[in-house]
Amino acid sequence: MRLYEENKASGQGRRDLTLSERERLRRRFPEFIGNTETLFFLLQDLERISSSEAPVLIQGESGTGKELVARAIHRISPRRSGPFVGENCAAMAPHLLEDELFGHEKGAFTGARGERAGLVESSHGGILFLDEITETRSDFQSKLLRVIQEKEIRRLGSNRPRSVDFRLITATHRDPEQEVEAGTFREDLRYRIDVLRLHLPPLRQRRQDIPLLCQFFLGIYCRRLKKPTPRILTDAMTVLIGARWRGNIRELQNEMERIANQSNAIIHADHLSPSLQQQGIPHPIALKLRAEVGTDLRKLEKIVLGGIVRDVLRETDGNKAQAARILGIPKTTLYRRLDRYGVMRSFGSQSHDDTI
Repeated sequence: MRLYEENKASGQGRRDLTLSERERLRRRFPEFIGNTETLFFLLQDLERISSSEAPVLIQGESGTGKELVARAIHRISPRRSGPFVGENCAAMAPHLLEDELFGHEKGAFTGARGERAGLVESSHGGILFLDEITETRSDFQSKLLRVIQEKEIRRLGSNRPRSVDFRLITATHRDPEQEVEAGTFREDLRYRIDVLRLHLPPLRQRRQDIPLLCQFFLGIYCRRLKKPTPRILTDAMTVLIGARWRGNIRELQNEMERIANQSNAIIHADHLSPSLQQQGIPHPIALKLRAEVGTDLRKLEKIVLGGIVRDVLRETDGNKAQAARILGIPKTTLYRRLDRYGVMRSFGSQSHDDTI
């Protein structure tokens, strides 16, 4: 059985982690924040494969921390004394990526005034991390396949092979099998890089970790700004926990940086980005009302807002001017609302109607 298949199967039938095992993993991987079993199972897999020399493929959505995982593998691996060299393949033009990885000799192309070692050579004795590997072109994939198989490179403009010793870690936000079927990724290269695979869960599968992540990032940015860490109230945290987080942890981190640069000591829901406020999960009262009353907005408005108006009028003994002030609306608006909600204008005493 191939090693990556064993790795996939290892997640099946796992037992709950003991408290001591969780604490041990926290101590060994302090850069990972969270309490969910999903995270701890990932850390167990990460620990298990770190001592191997086999290539690792990290699969996960954008912003889930693929480079953080790669660096953690390097930190606890036998190659930790060697370099960690990383490159985002999607961030470079195809013709520049080849030179960046393989290097060149003097005169290899216009402007090549001297020789230059590429990233593969620079990773000798350590780990080479290639993010978004599925975004590369077929010709580059062919050359990378040769490097992996032969453990040697040829700089651009040179026929002399150079031996290299590195462990390869790649990452992608795509499904490698689908990319092979679509003809955009070489199947033979997929076999070479997909020996051990780690799948990083999106943040929406780790919602219980969001409060811890918020406090962690908010604390970092506030310390940099030399200011107290604001308190996130329940209404704001409810929105944060219920948001989609399409950008995952990176998006959450950006939101905490934005909050840290505000002057608010207490964070309410309306202090969050508008896009997050629109994604907030429904309030429990709203869920209950919908279940009991349905989705007729006029009916809901009459029950909820009409009930509030009645309560305020009762508290003010029918004083409509005072009730309007408490409700934060003009008295003329209150009269229109009374008609709209079916509340009698003669509700309560009329003796203090114009008293504020």
